[in-house]
Amino acid sequence: MSAAQGGLSQVAATAARLETIAARLLTWGTRVALLLILVGVIDMAVTGVVPMAAATFPPYSLVAIPGQLAALRPEGFIWAGLTLLVALPLGRVTVSGAGFLAAGDRRLALVSVLVLLVICASVVAALGLEG
Repeated sequence: MSAAQGGLSQVAATAARLETIAARLLTWGTRVALLLILVGVIDMAVTGVVPMAAATFPPYSLVAIPGQLAALRPEGFIWAGLTLLVALPLGRVTVSGAGFLAAGDRRLALVSVLVLLVICASVVAALGLEG
């Protein structure tokens, strides 16, 4: 086997490991997120919270979620699950970027960083429009 073929098989092995890690992250993250949402929905049903009534369901606040979870409030579980569900693709891009960097593929690592920057810019723009 030539050095080029050995390097190619090493890149393929790294890519396979990376895909396995990313798949596990997305699978388990989705399961945890859905479990959190389910706990929140069941808690809402038990406590009689009506989500469509604006007075009974507080708006999204990232800083309020830990307190809501500690108080076992249904909206805390729902917001935590939805936040995790939205954040999972960020984890996927981060894992991929780290894997590309570890494999020595600077070009795809740069693409991953650029994707993360675009997502961050979108979040900043959304927060700026909100307040």
